[in-house]
Amino acid sequence: MMDEAFISFQDLIAGALSFRGEIVDVEAGVRSCIYECRVEMPVELSLDRDPLGTLRIGSTPPLYYVDTTFRPSFHQLQVTARLEQESDGDT
Repeated sequence: MMDEAFISFQDLIAGALSFRGEIVDVEAGVRSCIYECRVEMPVELSLDRDPLGTLRIGSTPPLYYVDTTFRPSFHQLQVTARLEQESDGDT
């Protein structure tokens, strides 16, 4: 059974990349478009199987920073999302 502090790896990636691609401040007359976002973070990973036997990958930011004789293995995750434009100009 996966620790309740962990979320699915799919949900972690979706949450990390859920940003609006355009930032507009009408009063200041500023408009910016995000065309690339890179997220780099340490994560703990957990593997288990659901009752049907499907492999699940869970992830969380590192939970424990206490010096002990046994420490979890941290992994470094880097995800880059890029906005691609279709040939007709749509995104």
